[in-house]
Amino acid sequence: MDNYGDIGFVYRLSRSLSELSPELKLRLVVSNLESFASMAHGLDPNKAVQEYRSWTVLDWNADDACRAEYTKNPPSLILECFQCSRPEWLDDILFAPGRTDEVQIINIEYLTAEDWADDVHLLKSGTRSALVKKVNFMPGFTEKTGGLVIDSEFASSLRDKNAALLRIKDYPEYPEIEQAVCAEDVFCVSLFTYKRDLSPIVRALKKYHNKLCVFVAPGLSRDMFLDEWKKEGEPFKIIQLPYLEQESWDALLTLMDVNIIRGEDSFARACLCGKPFLWNAYVQDEEFQLEKVNALLNRMETCFEPDVPFFQNYRSLMMEFNKTQCVDSDKIEHAMVEFLDTVEEAGKCFSAWGNKLVSFGNLAEKLLAFIR
Repeated sequence: MDNYGDIGFVYRLSRSLSELSPELKLRLVVSNLESFASMAHGLDPNKAVQEYRSWTVLDWNADDACRAEYTKNPPSLILECFQCSRPEWLDDILFAPGRTDEVQIINIEYLTAEDWADDVHLLKSGTRSALVKKVNFMPGFTEKTGGLVIDSEFASSLRDKNAALLRIKDYPEYPEIEQAVCAEDVFCVSLFTYKRDLSPIVRALKKYHNKLCVFVAPGLSRDMFLDEWKKEGEPFKIIQLPYLEQESWDALLTLMDVNIIRGEDSFARACLCGKPFLWNAYVQDEEFQLEKVNALLNRMETCFEPDVPFFQNYRSLMMEFNKTQCVDSDKIEHAMVEFLDTVEEAGKCFSAWGNKLVSFGNLAEKLLAFIR
């Protein structure tokens, strides 16, 4: 399973909540501890119950251990992420006959730029008990939503290149990374996508810059990218990244010239970075991901009004790149070359987009204010 986005968001949110209110007692019930451990070093993926940071982390699938913990310490507030449904053991506790105390469930939805996010934010939902109340909380790209998570570690990396470098200093790859990101003539690109045809991206990168370094993240697309890179004669330098702790990954994104990023959580970080990016959205039935990409572009467009030709090409690139099948490889390659050729001039527009999102505030702060 390659499910970094869901647990990535939960991990970021938990860190930010604990940072803002250290007295909070958080319990994280996680269905895939291996994905969690890949970004939270020191977490044991084989333990049913463990203490990590200041939290209790439970394996969703360990029914007996979870049932015992939640029966002994029943919850009054539950953050339910992404309409994940609840495990049977938790519903048994929440809807037990004879229960008299109220429980508040806050469903934190997936990130979207679509208009309906504004309408659904703080909208109540029903459950099968009047004592179990539920409300929706929407991350988003407008001031009418909950915004995005902006923890202090990430904010410091945004402000200070040295702080970002410090976050990755303990990795064996650090000397190579530092040399690339600190060189004035090296153009740095991160790559972290879903499985897809990456040949037009490799060809475009090959044409763009002779002092190029691509930081390739582990995941489903790494081998596909490396195969295409080798076919093209290994035309530029690459650094194969290890599984980075989440704070280190975030710091690395702030150091790049361009981020080619996937999903929702790393994508949100790329937006906040204020750096140029290419987003690979999660594929959905009937290519509904294109609706999400188009909604994002519509939100971004106001920041690019001084540079309309750039944005027209950028829109074309994003829409073509996110089609389920690579229909026109040459079109993607051409648009990617044009994007790279003009990306430095458009940098101020991406910066304006990032600053706009930061101005909407920290999702964790808004969530705490709502809870209180």
